[in-house]
Amino acid sequence: MRNITVWRIIALSVLVGGSHCAWAQRANENALESAQDAFGTTVGNESIGLYTPRDVRGFDPVQAGNVRVEGLYFDRQQPSPQEIFISTLVSGSTMRVGISAQSYLFPAPTGIADVHLRIPGEKQVTSAVAGYGPYERYSIEVDSQIPLIADQLGLSLGGGYIRDDTNDVASPNVYTGAAVARWRPTDDLEIIPFGGYKYTDGRRNRSAIFTAGPFLPPEIPRHVLITQPWTINLETDANYGVIANAALSDTWRLRAGLFRSLVVREKFFANLFQNTQQDGTTQYSVVAYPRQEYGSFSSEVRLSDTITSGDWRHTFTAALRGRIAQKVFGGSVSKSMGTVVLGELTEVPKPAFVFGPTSHDKVNQGTGGLAYNAIWAGVGEFSVGLQKTFYHRTLNPPTGAQTATSDSSFLPNATLAVHVLDNLTAFGSYSRGLEENGEAPNAAANRGEALPVVLTSQIDAGLRYAVAPGVSAIVTAFEIKKPYLGLDNTNLFTTVGDVRHRGIEVSLAGKMAEGLNVAAGAVFLQARLSGLLVDQGKIGRIPIGRTPRFGRFDVEYGPPSWKGLSADMQLEYRSKRVATADNLAFIQGRAIVSLGGRYRFKVGDAPASLRAQVRNITNTFRWDINLNQFAFVPEEKRRYSLTLAVDF
Repeated sequence: MRNITVWRIIALSVLVGGSHCAWAQRANENALESAQDAFGTTVGNESIGLYTPRDVRGFDPVQAGNVRVEGLYFDRQQPSPQEIFISTLVSGSTMRVGISAQSYLFPAPTGIADVHLRIPGEKQVTSAVAGYGPYERYSIEVDSQIPLIADQLGLSLGGGYIRDDTNDVASPNVYTGAAVARWRPTDDLEIIPFGGYKYTDGRRNRSAIFTAGPFLPPEIPRHVLITQPWTINLETDANYGVIANAALSDTWRLRAGLFRSLVVREKFFANLFQNTQQDGTTQYSVVAYPRQEYGSFSSEVRLSDTITSGDWRHTFTAALRGRIAQKVFGGSVSKSMGTVVLGELTEVPKPAFVFGPTSHDKVNQGTGGLAYNAIWAGVGEFSVGLQKTFYHRTLNPPTGAQTATSDSSFLPNATLAVHVLDNLTAFGSYSRGLEENGEAPNAAANRGEALPVVLTSQIDAGLRYAVAPGVSAIVTAFEIKKPYLGLDNTNLFTTVGDVRHRGIEVSLAGKMAEGLNVAAGAVFLQARLSGLLVDQGKIGRIPIGRTPRFGRFDVEYGPPSWKGLSADMQLEYRSKRVATADNLAFIQGRAIVSLGGRYRFKVGDAPASLRAQVRNITNTFRWDINLNQFAFVPEEKRRYSLTLAVDF
């Protein structure tokens, strides 16, 4: 019955829309065709590549403050690991590392997640996307681009409904809505207001599993409910703002953005399985939280002047960034569900949770910067920048006095790219950053406590080779250094040393032949810890969960003779990696193979596409590590999905 409802909605949308508009929007979305490298590209609901907005070179770009909306700084609050913005608001995102990050002002260590809004065009189009899977998930999204005043004013509207289904058998109702306008009152001024809203009722967090010693949990059934059915969450997520672009003269340009990000968790539960034994017996507890709220205002203003002289182009930029972030958090209470067998469920009535008082946290941060960029045509490019950031945070705990911390640091950055040959470019960069680290995980004695701000640094260098028109190969060596946060001897989550990620990443991407698109990449990572706990032998030299060798190969083939039909494959490989802090247990390496196909056709005059996928076709079971909690989570089992998109 659920399947029938979804397909009725899509069919009705097509009939209502008619066929008077004939340019593609959602039906032609294809992440692999859009990718310029293998480092991470999202288009609509499709993602490919080595990295995601939550994982670049072993670190988290969102946590590092490296989210950009149309190139401007945005302080995103508490996004889920799967998405940082809803697909009805944004058309996709691109992960920028190495040479692709050099065009961004004031980059910080750990890559950049650049998000692209669904800015309306000059033609009217309405798109509907309906999907079924994985598992019993089904969804419908409809969005429209509406020109209101020719060449001056346009509007994009979108909305969706998802009945989700995840590996932990959560079936939340998810409602989304979005709007993006584009107003050009003059040829020299563009204003883009936008807003996105997501309401989730019934989401369940992934179970966090911790073992009693240096071993892995036993294999458990997947897509089976193992937590109490009443541990479901209710969450509201809103992001909105306005962007302005102005040409002040022939050489002066002004860009500005003002943004709001807000996440409210009315109900929130965490399911912990601690002291898990090799036979599967474990101590099950539920942590319940009162209302939690995470909100921020952020902004960036840039003024730049470009001077061209012969083969040289010089750009001078002054920028101001700021944010005001406030959190209401804590007050949690933990209840034991007793000793259970991991993977089995005995339901118990929901106990009464008496919450404690909450903490209030406020951060004010302002940053000013100057940057210079020089381009010498046919030779290369150089840039240098310097920021001065002022950070102040006040914490009002439920008991005790208010505490305050401040920091004032200079953050330099520099980039260089030289065209060694017509098709070969050598590049390098250096950057420093100041970043927060979120909150202590649920299993820590200080769970929910805001973690300290830290200084980070990154250096990288590499080569980019143009193999053929539209095909490039990139090799980059990098090193990132940060303070390392983990559990100390008293189970407090705090700074326990320093971590260094040193590695090499490679990418080959582009259109290899007619109808053949490839994105192939790999990361070879050496992650090492240092500090007192390492010297004392309390923790090992390798941080938990880092993957020494990771590769991703995406390929799609669909020549014109196949008349709109294409086939694709994804191969993902992770090597053996450390699973416990003492470095005595390991997760074995594994390869995951996924297959898919796409058929592009027309419904009347309306472009359409049908997409089918089977992920993890061999049904491989392996444990993985949730790096936010340092907990075990199982790989998802074999699953199927089908998506239909129509533009009319």
